[in-house]
Amino acid sequence: MKNQIILWMSAFAITFIFGYLNRITSDEYPVTGTVKYNTQKVSYLFDKVYRGDDSYKFQIFTSMKDLKIKLQYKNIGENVWKEIPLKQNDNMYFEFLPKKKPGEEIIYRAELDYENDSIIVPNNEGVQITFWGRVSKQIMLFYNLVLFLGIFLSTRIGLEYFNKNEKIKKLSLFPLIFFIFYGMLIVPIKHTYELGAFENQILQIGQLFDLKSLMFLIVWIVTIILIFNSKKRSIYSLISAIILLLLYGINI
Repeated sequence: MKNQIILWMSAFAITFIFGYLNRITSDEYPVTGTVKYNTQKVSYLFDKVYRGDDSYKFQIFTSMKDLKIKLQYKNIGENVWKEIPLKQNDNMYFEFLPKKKPGEEIIYRAELDYENDSIIVPNNEGVQITFWGRVSKQIMLFYNLVLFLGIFLSTRIGLEYFNKNEKIKKLSLFPLIFFIFYGMLIVPIKHTYELGAFENQILQIGQLFDLKSLMFLIVWIVTIILIFNSKKRSIYSLISAIILLLLYGINI
């Protein structure tokens, strides 16, 4: 019993760590930072992805007065930056980027000017943001949670390699359920909303599915075949768990 608890806790800890790696290595991870003017701080966040049906609201937070901030943006391939002065509301400066169609991109940055001391954040090149249609919080929750649970269970099965009385066959079908649900249902629904195609158009197969989400399912189907047809099922399940963790945690 004690050994089982250790294995379940280890599986959760390992999955959590790789989930964190997945977040910080994601192409969607925002660019954040803080700029100091003497003792005053200016905090900013540049999103790389926006899912919504309205315009993206860019915000900078600071308690400084007399700070002038300009939002600068341009379309991909353009050389000239367009500028919009940010409005102030208490400790927040804000302005909206032009609304774009799903899949379109803009490069944006901000220029801070205080007593003729001007700097550009986060860098001169700016940050590229991709616009998608609105996806509900519930769908995004299922999108992240279902994959997490699938990886958690496959990791737990992989750790059966260290258990003398392994129960790999009994557990192996549970990750399959989660990976099918994730790759064949949740991902297509998410993509449909992102492309603004819900009740509007029928998407092509390549637009509904993506290779990475299907790889989780393919790898585990192969694993199940090996588990039920080989006496070395413990080593196969461990290898598959490692492959899935790397696929989950590292965005290339």
